[in-house]
Amino acid sequence: MNKAERLSYEPSRVPHPGEMVTDYLDHQAWSQRELARRSGLTPKTISEICSGKGPITPPTALAFEKVLGRPAHFWLNLQRQFDEAEARELAREKSVAWKNWAAKFPMKQMKQYGWFEKISGRDDTEALLSFFAVSSPQSWANVWDPTGVAYRQTRKKAHLSEEATAAWVRAAELDVEDLTIAAFDAVRFRAALVKVRQATRKRFDEVLQTVRELCAASGVGLAFVHELPSTGISGCAKWLSNERALIGLSLRYKTDDQIWFTFFHEAGHILLHRRDRPFVLDNAETDLSDRIVDPEMQQVEDEANRFAADTLIPSDSLAEFIRRGTFTNETIQDFAEAVDIAPGIVVGRLQFEQVLAPHQGNKLKQRLDWGTPDEE
Repeated sequence: MNKAERLSYEPSRVPHPGEMVTDYLDHQAWSQRELARRSGLTPKTISEICSGKGPITPPTALAFEKVLGRPAHFWLNLQRQFDEAEARELAREKSVAWKNWAAKFPMKQMKQYGWFEKISGRDDTEALLSFFAVSSPQSWANVWDPTGVAYRQTRKKAHLSEEATAAWVRAAELDVEDLTIAAFDAVRFRAALVKVRQATRKRFDEVLQTVRELCAASGVGLAFVHELPSTGISGCAKWLSNERALIGLSLRYKTDDQIWFTFFHEAGHILLHRRDRPFVLDNAETDLSDRIVDPEMQQVEDEANRFAADTLIPSDSLAEFIRRGTFTNETIQDFAEAVDIAPGIVVGRLQFEQVLAPHQGNKLKQRLDWGTPDEE
């Protein structure tokens, strides 16, 4: 047996401490009734301990210490070892029954993205429970019940995985867990958005850390999470507490206009919908517009889309530019510089307004390379 095997070894059976009590009675040639008389415990208590049906409690251990000559901690340790073994065996039995639940999660991708690196677990089920910080699949359902989520669905629900969706949101929460996030301040966050908007003119990888710091100083944790299959998530806006909010962005987007619009869309949810929609999970079908399956979400999404669109490009400035009717790479760059925004964002907006065809102007967009876990 090597060292690793010795460290992971668990006895196949841990006896109930009542068996040790029975051995002492045999050695002393005492009956259970005699032990009851000597210890001051009831015959029923002694019988239940000896039969393995009753526990040794601290008062019982103190009585046995005087009568049987072994310290109280000896008897309590026997009981603790037995209780732990019983609990582990019960957990193992449940774990087998919970494998069907664990099989619903995209474990391959979650492991590939390193989401379990700080989590210990004997198997996928234990790893998932630790990842979600719950004790059972039922606890997971209570915490991650999708009815508590304002979810913009752009596909039929049958094509979406609630398990993968919950895993993505949890990964976003964990991504900001170690950040120092100030108490939320709406005025400060709006001021931060002005600086973030200006930062869009620089390379995304150069300003990413600055953007996260600006958000954190305003009370918002900003997370970037690899997408998972059967989710199609673009981002989420969630209140983690009364004083801390979360914006999670999926790494499914490949150009700067897409990721920046999604960021400001989620920022709109944080500022506009805190009371009525404390958790909005967005599942985008197209770059700048969505088909809403849930009609109750339509107004909420329209408001967040308008907030993002007007924050990025003032509507009056855009209308004037469109009226001019000349859309070349040079005129787009000039307009972007005039309104202090990335030219790729202007291209994306013009494509959405159908002023430009989907293939026009894409050279002005900044391509985003998130890399893969194997490349990092």
